[in-house]
Amino acid sequence: MGLDTASFEAVFDAHYERCVRAARRITRDQQVAEELASEAFARAWSRWSRLGREPQRAVGWIWRVTVNLAIDHARRRLPALPRPEPIESDDAVAVHVALVEALRLLSGRQRDVIVLRYLADMSEAEVAHALGVSTGSVKTHVHRGLTRLRSAFGRDEQNEEVLLGLDP
Repeated sequence: MGLDTASFEAVFDAHYERCVRAARRITRDQQVAEELASEAFARAWSRWSRLGREPQRAVGWIWRVTVNLAIDHARRRLPALPRPEPIESDDAVAVHVALVEALRLLSGRQRDVIVLRYLADMSEAEVAHALGVSTGSVKTHVHRGLTRLRSAFGRDEQNEEVLLGLDP
């Protein structure tokens, strides 16, 4: 049985640019983001005989791989830092470093939903579909993840706007 290239191409066409955008928001580097998204899709292609059976689940797998690759890349670039202090600056680099450190505090599922929901600008329904979970599960993980991030950055709503409203 041959690989279903049509389903892979459909998933690629629908999600590649969004994966690049999410990776760019984490790495702050367009070229690296493109490489990481491409790597995630290459890994998916190598497993497409299994992943392609359920393209909706494959989308979630690709998103998780892209986000994990981007976070791993950011970890290698940035020195280990203590728990982030509340943001008191508009300095984009400081915000970026604090965001990467704060994302490390989240569980894998919380990190996935926060990144997809706020950095990839996906709706709750799109996140649920991509990860193969219910919308209620997405809402729960968003709530728990935001609670954890608020704790890391302080409870100042301006800090939350800075955190979740990063420019691409």
